[in-house]
Amino acid sequence: MTQEITFWVLAIIAVLGALVAVRRRNLIHGVFALMIFFAALAGLFLLLLAEFIAAVQILVYIGAVGILLLFAIMLTERVTGDDGRRVTARGWFWGLVAAVSVFIFLLLPAIQEADLPESAQSIQPSVEALGHKLMNPYVVTLEVLALLLAASLIGAVAAAQGVREKKEGTNDA
Repeated sequence: MTQEITFWVLAIIAVLGALVAVRRRNLIHGVFALMIFFAALAGLFLLLLAEFIAAVQILVYIGAVGILLLFAIMLTERVTGDDGRRVTARGWFWGLVAAVSVFIFLLLPAIQEADLPESAQSIQPSVEALGHKLMNPYVVTLEVLALLLAASLIGAVAAAQGVREKKEGTNDA
């Protein structure tokens, strides 16, 4: 019973954190709400007895991605969102209708027909086995992705600085 209550509390926190992250006009508040969402997901992983994935969730998403987003936001000009734009999109109603219809016609029948086991299967998790499954086929891809992310961060810093004007009387040659 306690696990069910904990699950529902963490699920509600995750959904609310995601909604606040999307709806906040202040970007800093949105990133902090996103970090709350990631923390709730880490709690859900802990309920599933996946301690390693929960720790990776905290280290990578909250620690790395969250901080990277905060640095990227600090490089922008409009952080508070008080530029006079509309708060809601114009087509929100039709988007809601499309989302509900996709859920009802596509996802709900698949969820109802799913053959889920009544009891959890006993597995022997191993961090080493998980590392081999994640890293062996994707080592080169992950390294290229790391280089691309580093290059994009350098490009973002260069774009945020803008073009510097030359001082009068200086000679480039």
